[in-house]
Amino acid sequence: MKYEPDSSYVNQRFYDWLVELSTDFRHSTDRCTAPVDIDTERAIMHLVSRECRLLDDQHFDRWLTLYDDHCAYWIPAERDAADPRKKVTLEFHDRRRLIDRVARLGTGLAYSQWPVSRTSRICGALEIWPAPGQTDEWRVRCNFMMAEHQTDHVRTLAGWYGFALRRYQNDWKIVVKQVNLLNCDAPQGNNSFFL
Repeated sequence: MKYEPDSSYVNQRFYDWLVELSTDFRHSTDRCTAPVDIDTERAIMHLVSRECRLLDDQHFDRWLTLYDDHCAYWIPAERDAADPRKKVTLEFHDRRRLIDRVARLGTGLAYSQWPVSRTSRICGALEIWPAPGQTDEWRVRCNFMMAEHQTDHVRTLAGWYGFALRRYQNDWKIVVKQVNLLNCDAPQGNNSFFL
């Protein structure tokens, strides 16, 4: 039997939530009025670090297991990420599209990834806060720098990540990853790897 993930969750309600989420990410106020408990903070830091490591090591199948069944991976094309229904995005993927990309990269035949990009990323300055009115959803914002090497060329990409995370008992899943590039409104190179 062929696995076909559901995409019907990407509806008006989901998009409205993404707009609210994006607004929350952009506000640079200190949301941490009370400290995050140490176990939650450690679990979130571990998840963000693991996500980076799996991408750098090109373990895309394992990387995908970090994502919720109803997820989004979004790279806005504007500094103030607005509504992806109304603004251009560099990338916007639901779970089905992420599975497609992982499968394509896994073939070794993706022309844009020949030779395969090697990446190394650093994340820091994590801000962690609970989603308003939720006990199982957390928000994270962190800065990142990533070096990419392909065909004797090294370039640096930088910006910040916004994550919406959900806790399912002792398991954490990424529901949304928003990649905000510093140069998002400039012509992009070959960003055919996962940022």
